[in-house]
Amino acid sequence: MHPFLKPLGPAFLALAILLPSGAHSAPGDRKLALATELTTLMQIRRIAEDYLSHCSKPEGSYLDPQRIFSAEPGFFGGVSPQSAYWPEVVALYARYQAQACHSVSADKYAAFFAEQYAAKLSEEELEASLAFFASTAGRRYNAVSAETNVALQAYLTKEMARVVGNAFKDVQRDLRGILLKYKNDPR
Repeated sequence: MHPFLKPLGPAFLALAILLPSGAHSAPGDRKLALATELTTLMQIRRIAEDYLSHCSKPEGSYLDPQRIFSAEPGFFGGVSPQSAYWPEVVALYARYQAQACHSVSADKYAAFFAEQYAAKLSEEELEASLAFFASTAGRRYNAVSAETNVALQAYLTKEMARVVGNAFKDVQRDLRGILLKYKNDPR
């Protein structure tokens, strides 16, 4: 044992004895199975697929090359929408955004939710949740929730493009000031 940890040894031992046996272990197979079933009823994977599909399209987002060019025409070093190279810029941004958005798959997204539910909800809570989401009201809630999620993504994309567009102009202005200071006094 490391010398700095040696005095803590008895405290760790006492803590291990006093903790209930399941408090520091992973959720059981039954809880994880219930939680996985809950994520299926809640359509978590579908919500993730909708998000990933929407996320991977740069058009209208804050990573839209057209929006960036409109905010700062010199950003692409002279390449403009009229340039023969513009399609390459658009393709580059599309690849970048798709790569970033698909860094977590819908399956991993759903598995994360299942693990969290299994760790944080009791079997009784999971069973009650399953009963609700299997009911007519629960299915209706899921349908409305999915529709709202799609609308929310469109709203957030539009708002982020607006906010980032304004902030981008401010950053570019302030960056020009820093670059001017550097040009006059490089250090």
